[in-house]
Amino acid sequence: MNSEPVHLRSVLEQILKDFGTPDINSITSIVDQWEDIVGSELASKISAVAVKGSELIVRVDDPAWASQLTWLESQLLTKIEEILGAEKVSSIRVRTNLK
Repeated sequence: MNSEPVHLRSVLEQILKDFGTPDINSITSIVDQWEDIVGSELASKISAVAVKGSELIVRVDDPAWASQLTWLESQLLTKIEEILGAEKVSSIRVRTNLK
């Protein structure tokens, strides 16, 4: 048994890899560059909240934005691919944050 300490980040990276999720740097890149990806107007209405496997989870406050994202999905995926590389995020799932 190895008694050497293991960095938590390396453990998390391995878990993400095992689940087919992009690495931590890729996920934080999406969040950090979200306004560049969707534009300032949409960024105020749509939030990137998680990546599950190859699916980006976003949150909207108004259900109307959920339907709007259906039309924008391919454009957003193209922009995300430019940042992360191919096949890291292949779909977007919208969650509505009802008040």
